[in-house]
Amino acid sequence: MKIVIPDDYPPVYQDHPEVERLRQRGDVAIYTTKAASPAELIDRLRGAEVAINVRAYSVFDEPLLAALPELRIVSILGTGTDNFDLPACSRHGVVVTNCPGASTTSVAELTLALLLAAARHVALADRKVREGIWYHERGFELRGKTLGVVGLGLIGQEVVRLGKALGMRVIGWSFHDDAAREAALGIETVALDDLLRQADVVSIHLRNSSEARGLIGRREIGLMKPSALLINTARAAIVDQDALLDALREKRIAGAGLDVFLQEPLPADNPWVKLDNVVLSPHVGWVTNEASERLARAPVDNVLSYLDGHPTNVVNPAALEHPKQRRSG
Repeated sequence: MKIVIPDDYPPVYQDHPEVERLRQRGDVAIYTTKAASPAELIDRLRGAEVAINVRAYSVFDEPLLAALPELRIVSILGTGTDNFDLPACSRHGVVVTNCPGASTTSVAELTLALLLAAARHVALADRKVREGIWYHERGFELRGKTLGVVGLGLIGQEVVRLGKALGMRVIGWSFHDDAAREAALGIETVALDDLLRQADVVSIHLRNSSEARGLIGRREIGLMKPSALLINTARAAIVDQDALLDALREKRIAGAGLDVFLQEPLPADNPWVKLDNVVLSPHVGWVTNEASERLARAPVDNVLSYLDGHPTNVVNPAALEHPKQRRSG
């Protein structure tokens, strides 16, 4: 069996002990550079029955799937599936699995870190001190302020708990009403427009689905307070990037903390790097010792469970009914 990790850049699996578990089941190929083109990604995966997808820049779409008839399962490191055409995966009999919960604590804690850094201008202060400039930029306390959590999945729920621990009033919004969840969290859920108007901090925690992309547009940003912050550790496409840039340049909102971008890695001449009221991090929500170990282990667990005949964490269950799976699963 051929098992391929086509996009281990920056590296996760290179020299990682989890790879040995895969080698007990087949020949493993690991690529530690970014594929230069979709054609190169196909070449890397050609003949593979099993793949582990490490990075969201690798796109599993109809042309790729059509070129890889042997592919049976792709196990994602993480939870995001926005780089997958899931209906096409199901049509081609490719099972897709992910790792819910593995990075919840780490992403929520980075959200808090970006929030604190943006509220107290930590990145700007650090740059000034290094330049020999003793510079004060007035921030604001979080206790008593309103935190608006957009998306109440596992990460959003953890951010709710952290916000409450800081003494913030927390309100939430989700695509799906869940009275029991809201009661357990002890928060009020409101309409999205009301959340944007009320919140001193808006924190995004949605998957990059078709209904979420562009959800926070120019109109929505215009509802926010001039003193408000926007934190995004989910996906850049959920927020209209041009509208957010304009709002920050014109000080129509106070600041932002961003861990995700439309183009990653972020080019050195990108306009975000020129703004003093934005804290930037390089998509590192999951990059902690603890989450990294959980995330390295979980995709391998999913692969081995699948090969043993009891798939786990399948995000497109329709693929399990494909003749390819019945014949060789």
